[in-house]
Amino acid sequence: MEYKAFAKYYDLFYQKKDYKKEVDFLENFINEKDVILDVGCGTGVHASILGEKHEIDGLDLNKEMLKIAKKRINGTLYNQDILDININKKYDVIISMFAVINHLNNTNELVKAFQNLKDLLKPNGVIIIDLHNPQASGSKIDKYDGLERTMTWNYDNIKRIEYSDITFKINDVIYHDQHVFKIFTINEMKECAKKVGLSVIGVYANYDITKKGTKESKNLQFIIK
Repeated sequence: MEYKAFAKYYDLFYQKKDYKKEVDFLENFINEKDVILDVGCGTGVHASILGEKHEIDGLDLNKEMLKIAKKRINGTLYNQDILDININKKYDVIISMFAVINHLNNTNELVKAFQNLKDLLKPNGVIIIDLHNPQASGSKIDKYDGLERTMTWNYDNIKRIEYSDITFKINDVIYHDQHVFKIFTINEMKECAKKVGLSVIGVYANYDITKKGTKESKNLQFIIK
């Protein structure tokens, strides 16, 4: 539900997300005239900030998200799946933020995604991927202006899968949603990239250019060429 009918409430529930910090991190790897593609752009917040300085397009599987992103992004928007991309354009930088890659089911799909992104990359271009990397199970409740979200997540360390149950209370109506995230290891990311001729040249933690990413990092950012 969250990525479909919930699109109009998405930004409200993620209003505390530090998009500026994340974009500041990205800018370390982006040159002034680079053309960017945001894969899994969602409602277009990252792209709107980057679009103040750069030419940027967006891609997302969710049409409702793209309707919101269209108000923020001046570039072309593509309603496509990362596993089935058909774009006749090349990019200097491709970003994929906020755990988009965690929606893939296995390493075979990861290799396919890497190949699709590589096919869109200009020579000497760079791919930047943000990966969710949970350490334990847990729960939390968020409340905003009368809206409420309860999240419970269970992390299976053996299968390396996170199962999340989410309940939304919106205008006294209850909605339920579930997420299944595949948690790829650093080595899996490196090995799958290598299979399509790419190399992971840097791994960072929590959008901090000074912190090397490790298996204990809550979020990992991969720099790939």
